[in-house]
Amino acid sequence: MFKQTVQNLLTGAVICETAFADEYLFLQAQSNQDRVTEFLSNLDRKLTYLESADAYYCTFNEVDSNNSAELTALFSDIRGMFRPLVEFLELILTASQTDLPVHSKSIVNINELFDHFEHDQTLRDQLRHLTGIKPFKTNKLESRDQLVFVFQKLEDLGYFVRKNAGSSRYFATARFDLVYLLIEFLNDSERIELPEAIEQQQDELLF
Repeated sequence: MFKQTVQNLLTGAVICETAFADEYLFLQAQSNQDRVTEFLSNLDRKLTYLESADAYYCTFNEVDSNNSAELTALFSDIRGMFRPLVEFLELILTASQTDLPVHSKSIVNINELFDHFEHDQTLRDQLRHLTGIKPFKTNKLESRDQLVFVFQKLEDLGYFVRKNAGSSRYFATARFDLVYLLIEFLNDSERIELPEAIEQQQDELLF
């Protein structure tokens, strides 16, 4: 389990109880955390704990000339996902008529969302716009098919998991919480405009 946990961390996994139950349980033992931390230190990395989501991920010890290119590429990929993710989160907030954004262990039943889209042209228009941009771009025309595609894509990217392949219940992973943390960082750095409902909930999610 040590090897599997380290490999997942080094490939960018966010280890939480929802997405990586075995690795999460492994890291609950302090002795195992110490082993992982010692190993990662040899690679100039460390094990970081995201308290708001009860999750672990891998970060660099410091930014220098040895890893600046890798970090630049990483942030470029992340930034490419930010806008689509924020649009998705705003869409789900509106459709589900809740004030709480999706976070670790949230459960979204996609079947319960269909009715909202079928009876709301504005939601359908927003969904059509979302599925016109990467990584959610699709040629599907029906709102139901578009919504299914978006959730399947997010499942592939590690933001949701399902307990059964055919289930309509999607369990959010801690990757969403990490996105909120990174959005806050970029928002402080570059004043990126965020949907008000998400912005209001950031303190609760991150601290």
